[in-house]
Amino acid sequence: MNCLFEEKQKFTQWWLWVILLSFPIMAFGPFDDNPINYKYVLIGFAIPLLFYLFELKVKVNAEGLHYQFFPFHFKSHTIKAEEIEKIEALQYKPLAEYGGWGIRYGFKGKAYNTSGNFGVKVHLTNGRNILFGSQKHKELAKALKQIRKQ
Repeated sequence: MNCLFEEKQKFTQWWLWVILLSFPIMAFGPFDDNPINYKYVLIGFAIPLLFYLFELKVKVNAEGLHYQFFPFHFKSHTIKAEEIEKIEALQYKPLAEYGGWGIRYGFKGKAYNTSGNFGVKVHLTNGRNILFGSQKHKELAKALKQIRKQ
């Protein structure tokens, strides 16, 4: 099917990577006469590697909105066009409204985001809503509105 919109996002916040990359360094300490505990070294390298693998994929085609947050979702999930009631491109507060980034559950619904504070809130016909963080939130909203008219 013809793809109207596609975006892949990763965690790119510089402050997050400073914290994550400090784990391997801390795993080798304290620097005294004690031998290195290789369990801590393994964990210290595994945590940044895991964050490097995280990726949010969002795609829109005539069938609907397809999303996957790897490695939590091994396959893509679909919201069919007829299940979408309303689309809202917006600026939001990730920490205050959803408790941060990632797959989040807040008072305002569910959110999938990796960085930034722009996104598209998709209101579903079942009364629920899902926010998708996006660096191209206006293009995503436009593509979703286009498939609802078909």
